[in-house]
Amino acid sequence: MSSNLNDQQPWYKNSMVWLAFSPAIAGVFTGLTLLVVGSINYDGTVHEDYYKQGRIINQAFDKDRLAQAKNLQADLTFGQDKLELALTGKLETYPDQLLVLMENPTRSSLDFSVPVQHLGSGRYLGNLPQKIAYDWDVKLYGPQQEWRLYGRGHFPLQQPLSLLPSKR
Repeated sequence: MSSNLNDQQPWYKNSMVWLAFSPAIAGVFTGLTLLVVGSINYDGTVHEDYYKQGRIINQAFDKDRLAQAKNLQADLTFGQDKLELALTGKLETYPDQLLVLMENPTRSSLDFSVPVQHLGSGRYLGNLPQKIAYDWDVKLYGPQQEWRLYGRGHFPLQQPLSLLPSKR
């Protein structure tokens, strides 16, 4: 008599049907969740010339060695919308303009650069295009990008950020 009762129930009231389809349903929900999360947190594609960029890394080490040989060091102070830089080292003359590159460690789409102008005696000033928060990698390049200084800071900073030649 109970088998007759099961035969008269609609399929969606049978618990064995739901037990059989539950892995497929869970897979669909998981896939849709991953699709939404991936779409919201898109971080760009890998550069087409990634191999070439990897081979160029030795040139970056040369920039660090040159900065170290010139005993270069910079202290950055971040204001509300200004960037002040004090550069020291063995330079014949201070360049008229330098480039500070702000790189977000997780999202390259947020990266930006700040040109800084020489005020005299190794002091530079630049305008920040946006408010800075959280962690940033900061790189300072020479006028022809022949040397590089590096530092990492958690913003907003309580004290000046020191940029030094990378120890890599």
